[in-house]
Amino acid sequence: MEQITIITQYFYPSHAATAQLMTDLAKGLSQKGYQVNIFTGTQAKNTTPEFSNQAIINRAFSPIAASTSILSKIISSIFFLLGALKYVIFLLPRTTSVLIVSNPPYAGILGTIFKVIRGGEYHFLLQDIFPESAVISGLFKQNSFLFIFCTKLIYLTYKYADNIIVLSTSMQCLLGNKYPELKPKIKVIENWAVEDIINCNKQANNFAQEYNIDKVFTVLYSGNLGRLHDIESITEAAKILKDTPIQFVFIGAGAKTELVEQAIHTHKLTNILLLPYQPRELLPLSLTACDLSLVSLIPGAESIVAPSKLYGMLAAGRGIIAISAPNSYIDKLLTTAGCGINTPPNNPQHLAKLISELANDKQRVKVMGEKARQLYKSRYTFQRALEEYQQILFEDYAYQEVIILNVDSN
Repeated sequence: MEQITIITQYFYPSHAATAQLMTDLAKGLSQKGYQVNIFTGTQAKNTTPEFSNQAIINRAFSPIAASTSILSKIISSIFFLLGALKYVIFLLPRTTSVLIVSNPPYAGILGTIFKVIRGGEYHFLLQDIFPESAVISGLFKQNSFLFIFCTKLIYLTYKYADNIIVLSTSMQCLLGNKYPELKPKIKVIENWAVEDIINCNKQANNFAQEYNIDKVFTVLYSGNLGRLHDIESITEAAKILKDTPIQFVFIGAGAKTELVEQAIHTHKLTNILLLPYQPRELLPLSLTACDLSLVSLIPGAESIVAPSKLYGMLAAGRGIIAISAPNSYIDKLLTTAGCGINTPPNNPQHLAKLISELANDKQRVKVMGEKARQLYKSRYTFQRALEEYQQILFEDYAYQEVIILNVDSN
């Protein structure tokens, strides 16, 4: 039996998007007949994924608990990388093919070391394009020493990789224009919904009933409230609509969670409900406990990151309002399929007007939701993505082990 080793900072039972996606990938590969070995930085006590009888899971030591702060993320990633470095240098056969998933982006250096020191092969999966993502989120300054250093370091990862996997055609174009010599190795594999959701009428939804949103027009934002997401426009739109029968629901956490909390307390907004990440098994209910769903990106992020939450929203069969630059890949995707509407970032007045109009046009909202589900079933199922990963990872390595190195979060 061929062995597949997954090395990932975030894995089950983490709620991080990449953790759930990589858990799915591990499970899918195990069902294809591979023996799956996992090395992860995610801590867990007495809990294992359902396919654990087909996998061996080793968890790296970490002195701190998971947190959204930049410092804690850096510390935990360093401990994870030290453990992964030892694993790559001393425990992996030279003939093993390696898939390294970014976040933190410097995890790619593991592949460069594996290539240069061991003569091995690896593929690099980008969750976002760094250091550009750090610049637009305000962590780096353009052309600073740190920006230039990270750019050179990341380029080495790209240069020595056998394939560079990105999550959207926009990311492919940005990277290809920046590094024309790398274009032949830049491949696109879009994400999937981590649950194949069965459409559920909101009025009969137990989750909606529990939080008293079953009888009010509800707009849902579910997932990471991160620095690359335009959470500001959503909270401002909620302020504008605070005296209307429209409920905003945030489910998740991230760097901008505090922004939502402050808006609720400062302006006494009863039309915002803020909930933590829900267990994965509740996603079919939480994602269908709304009339409309939201996905948002700050200006410039549309070519740097591909929000994984989009695919769950499509699977849920709910119409989508996207906050992104005009003509972004999300704009084109939703408007072409007729399952959503795009509105520009930093324009809460337009967002509020759009939500208000849709709240009074239930038939249009219903049709958008039906088309969203159709789009998901035709283009974004997990089996489609699994086959695409197999094609890239095993095309030239029919009798090799595969290693998936992932370090996260979206």
